[in-house]
Formats: sequence, structure tokens, C-alpha cells
Amino acid sequence: MSERLCPWWLGYFLASPIRKLWQDPRKILAPFVQEGENVLEPGPGMGFFTLELARIVGPKGRVVAVDLQPKMIEGLRRRVTKAGLADRVDARVVPPESLAISDLTGSFDFILAFPVVYEMPDAGRFFCEAANAAKTGAKLGSLPSTYQ
Repeated sequence: MSERLCPWWLGYFLASPIRKLWQDPRKILAPFVQEGENVLEPGPGMGFFTLELARIVGPKGRVVAVDLQPKMIEGLRRRVTKAGLADRVDARVVPPESLAISDLTGSFDFILAFPVVYEMPDAGRFFCEAANAAKTGAKLGSLPSTYQ
């Protein structure tokens, strides 16, 4: 595993409701995501942003969350199921060298990139795969300066 990789057990802290006191996921995501859209979320951890993304896209939208750590995806799946959002979230374990989303070329309206690009073993490959997965005119999310 990458030395830059967030340990799986930290996922519980990152998904904590207390975090919302200084980072409100709805406020961060609302300018970028709309109902019915398809969103790619690499490195979702245990779903701090994923649950809110699933709520925003609604029943006609979809969130594809990819992580290379099985324990993060297991935690994410538990949380989306408990929240009643499992039908909107496709949570996938992927290899470290790829997002493994070639089946989704041209599918995404928004790609949430800011939480984990620094953890990617090959950022260039990440951006190439993300570009291939994006629809024409798709948005790539970055962290607003008010949240840095």
C-alpha cells in the first residue's frame, strides 16, 4: 500500500457526523451536483461525501464510489444500506493502478476529486481515466478555499 494512503480504520473518524461541524458536505457539493446526475467518487472512504451525493442525485441519479481498500468499501456499503441509499450507490473495490471504470466511459456529470488525488500512485493516469469517464461538459470537483 502507498505510504500516502489513509489507513482504513481512520475511515470511521472521517465519516463521523462531528466532521459536519466544519465541513458540511451538502454545502460543498450543492454547487456541482444536481438531481438525476451520475457522479464518480474515487476514494470515498466510508462515505462522508457519498451519502450526501446519493441524496442530492436522488433516485434517478447514481454514485459510483471506487476505493482500493476493501474495508473502506465494506464500511461504505453498510452506511449506504442503513441510510436507505444502496440503490443509488455502486461501491467498488479497485486495484491500486486503476479506477477500473472502463465500463463507464462517458457516464459522469461530476467527478469528486479533491479528497484523494494526492493518494493516487499515478495522478496522471487518474486524470486520464477520469476524463474518459466524464460526459462532455462534466465538472471536476475541487475543494473551495473556505474548506482548506
